[in-house]
Amino acid sequence: MRKQLMLLTALLMLSCPIFAQDESAEESSSGGMAGAGDLLFEVTGTPFGTDGSLLNFSEFRARYFISENLAVRLGMDMALNNDQLSPDLVINDSYYGLMPGVEYHFVNDGAFRSYAAVDLTFDQQISTRKSTTGANVIGATNYVGSNGQETIVGRGYMQFGGRLSIGAEYHFNSRFYIGGELGFQYGYRMNDEVIVDNEIVQTSTVTNLGYLTTANSIKVGFRFLTL
Repeated sequence: MRKQLMLLTALLMLSCPIFAQDESAEESSSGGMAGAGDLLFEVTGTPFGTDGSLLNFSEFRARYFISENLAVRLGMDMALNNDQLSPDLVINDSYYGLMPGVEYHFVNDGAFRSYAAVDLTFDQQISTRKSTTGANVIGATNYVGSNGQETIVGRGYMQFGGRLSIGAEYHFNSRFYIGGELGFQYGYRMNDEVIVDNEIVQTSTVTNLGYLTTANSIKVGFRFLTL
């Protein structure tokens, strides 16, 4: 479901130049490349997803250039998964992410640009299991516990953190560009308590995460308009 939503977003972005104003009327202040007042949209991803797909989409992102070297941006990601696996069983493991940030461009040489970016990250995983014949679970997609052993599957959480990235992009013209980012991400994750049939079987826990991320190693974007 997530891939289909992101692919639809990419197709909508491809149609943006059709509805935009004439190129000559919207030439940016940086000689046709992104500059002050420009609004851009892009989709990001990483090749060879864990599910065997050729491309795993990551974020839909909007960027607004305050000057030729400074831009603010907002990334968004979501996966709405509400699956009825059988007439008596519904699993919900929906995800939402919001990433506001800022980027500074070091090189603005013709069609090539390089930059560094800082993002704040806010993520939430909502997990439930609803059944008319089995256990109802809130805070996870499944829970199995017996003889002092327990297994929690698809645990929900809320996470706050930050990301530092370096990136580069190449503008083929004043409308279209490609590029990529690599970065380091930190997250403070608060795992949901797990409730089975109105009884708390696992209290909330905290996890600290730090890792290199290639989730945005490929990006494709368009300049939408100049404000």
